[in-house]
Amino acid sequence: MEYRTLGKTGIRVSEIGLGCWAIGGASFRGGQPTGWAGADIAQSLEAVRRAWELGVTLYDTADAYGRGKSEVLVGLGLLGRKPEAVIATKVGNSLAQPGQNFSPEYIRGALDASLTRLEVDRIDLYQLHGPPLDAMTDDLFGLMNDLKASGKVRAWGASVGSAAEGMRAIEGGAEALQIAYNILQQETGDALFPVARQKGVGVLVRVPLASGWLTGKYDANTAFPSDDHRSARYTPERVRETAQKVAHLDFLREEADSLAEAALRFTLAHPAVSTVIPGAKTPAQVIENVKASSRPLSESALRRIRELFGKS
Repeated sequence: MEYRTLGKTGIRVSEIGLGCWAIGGASFRGGQPTGWAGADIAQSLEAVRRAWELGVTLYDTADAYGRGKSEVLVGLGLLGRKPEAVIATKVGNSLAQPGQNFSPEYIRGALDASLTRLEVDRIDLYQLHGPPLDAMTDDLFGLMNDLKASGKVRAWGASVGSAAEGMRAIEGGAEALQIAYNILQQETGDALFPVARQKGVGVLVRVPLASGWLTGKYDANTAFPSDDHRSARYTPERVRETAQKVAHLDFLREEADSLAEAALRFTLAHPAVSTVIPGAKTPAQVIENVKASSRPLSESALRRIRELFGKS
């Protein structure tokens, strides 16, 4: 496992982290699925433990993942290892009712609840969870700085959905950004990477496997279970379109042991990236993910990916 520094924070992180949304299992908000089907508690705990054994030090979760279950499992899985681990969690998706809440009262209470579930005294990276532009006020940024000054937070950042949101977070003093970036979805990274690198802002890449599509196990006939969040996002038409795109990537199997490994190595190729956080529900998936560390893709493969799915 190779390690990188998270921007100017001085925090060293494994370049392959563990995304812990999936271990939270199935959950719902307002009747809509917001989690992942098929998670098993025993397997999830073993996945966290196996990741540590393989050199993974960064664990990214959120209070909303499984309505707190993911944080509990991370805390249990890292029992005895927390002083050396880097735990990142998020706040903003209300557990009390559908929607978001970035009020000072809610965030302060949510932070204490996350500390309790994780059984730690400090969160290494506390992230605003998908804040819209109008929520990212100077007062909110001031609150995050206050939480850091209190000692309950080591560094703070934001998990954003657009380049504009990322820019605003950087302007507000975020020390790290979490963005969606993968072979099929490069736009946000292309816009934010140069600025993040210039400003010394750490970058966590989420969805590096395109919600599982870049594992190669789905095709045009895929239908996700009703308790899986992808069932609402991937209509039959979108499933077919995505399958067609993935079919163009067969050449990457010559570069790596699997399409997933090549996809992770693609995200690690950019120097602005601090860590990549693929999800895993089982130890076997963890083992496959960590293979991507320290094995760069060839320049010809990177160039061809850019030609296929990068900016025109």
